[in-house]
Amino acid sequence: NGGGGSRENSTVDFSKVDMNFMRKIPSGAEASNVLVGEVDFLERPIIAFVRLAPAVLLSGLTEVPVPTRFLFLLLGPAGKAPQYHEIGRSIATLMTDEIFHDVAYKAKDRNDLLSGIDEFLDQVTVLPPGEWDPSIRIEPPKSVPSQEKRKIPVFPNGSAPSSGDTPKEADHHAGPELQRTGRLFGGLILDIKRKTPFFLSDFKDALSLQCLASILFLYCACMSPVITFGGLLGEATEGR
Repeated sequence: NGGGGSRENSTVDFSKVDMNFMRKIPSGAEASNVLVGEVDFLERPIIAFVRLAPAVLLSGLTEVPVPTRFLFLLLGPAGKAPQYHEIGRSIATLMTDEIFHDVAYKAKDRNDLLSGIDEFLDQVTVLPPGEWDPSIRIEPPKSVPSQEKRKIPVFPNGSAPSSGDTPKEADHHAGPELQRTGRLFGGLILDIKRKTPFFLSDFKDALSLQCLASILFLYCACMSPVITFGGLLGEATEGR
């Protein structure tokens, strides 16, 4: 009002915030808001996927005061609300996927997003309608499989990478401290220079309750079997 601009997002009413839920959200987390709806002035659906830079705190959209990074908006003609709802739920599922999550943050254009969706569909498991009851809960797996294999580039026709694409064994040992210098003790001198800035912190960081407790535990855990073995051996050999 009065041309002063809206200050709706500048403050948050923490009395309406579910703090128990807020404690479960890690620090630095950002939100994705999925908005779908039907209107009577459109003839075909309109979809927008927005990545904000920087993230903005949009009060009234999220249950907790977490800045919003992504916005998915779907508006379409009336009569297909259930279909729009399922599309929105699919996008929300996409944003919970670890791999697509990274794709969304780093995508430069819509082709990157479409490639991320294709990769997700290649890995997803589809349950046909009528084969299970949607009202019941599917039990989670006992162990979650690693997603690292999904980060490996896919080669056409399932072929393996060529020898030129495979990192050589020598590349793993190509650090500057292991390269030949041509001087006497040159590598040792470089290694000491590299380590010197962290030398003091190696000891200071250990002066914490958690580190001291771990050191004491490991000391007792390692010494107990040694003392026991020594005592039994001494008794068995009559002190010899």
